[in-house]
Amino acid sequence: MDYHGCCQADADKYLDYKPENYWELLEPVDFVIDTLGEKEFDRELSIIKSGGKMVSLIAGPNKQFAIDKGMPKAKQLLFGLAGKKFDKKAREKDVEYWFIFVRADGEQLKEISRIIEKNNIVPAIDPTTFRLADVNQALHLVAKGHPKGKVLLRVDYSE
Repeated sequence: MDYHGCCQADADKYLDYKPENYWELLEPVDFVIDTLGEKEFDRELSIIKSGGKMVSLIAGPNKQFAIDKGMPKAKQLLFGLAGKKFDKKAREKDVEYWFIFVRADGEQLKEISRIIEKNNIVPAIDPTTFRLADVNQALHLVAKGHPKGKVLLRVDYSE
C-alpha cells in the first residue's frame, strides 16, 4: 500500500478528544491517523467506514510493517505476533491497518511537508496568541485548558 499522499483532507470542525466523545459525534470516515495509541484503538476503529484505512504512529507494528521494511522472516513472524490483535480487530471491521515508525528524519519530514502542501492541510489555530513573556500562560493552556488548535507564541525581538 502506498499510504503517502492518499487522501484529501476535508476537516470542517475541531474536536477535542478529551472532553468530547468523538466516536459519538463523527459520521464514519475513510481514514484515521492514530496518534493516541492502543487505549483508543477500538474507538478509532469504530469511526472508520468499511474499506477504510488506519495508519498508526503509536499503537504498534505488525507483520506488514516488517514486510514493508524488508525485515527477515523471523522478525516478520515476531512483528506479526506483536501486531496480531490490531490486525484482527481491523480485519473484523474491514479496515486496513498500517503502522509507521515516526522518527526525526529529514526525508520523512520533506515527504510529510509535500503531502500537507499537496492537500492544502491547514492546522486549526487557537485565537489567543501569546507573547514570549507569557509563555507560562501558553503552556498552562496547552496542559490544562482546551485550546481550539495550535497555540502560538509570538517572539518579538524588540521586546
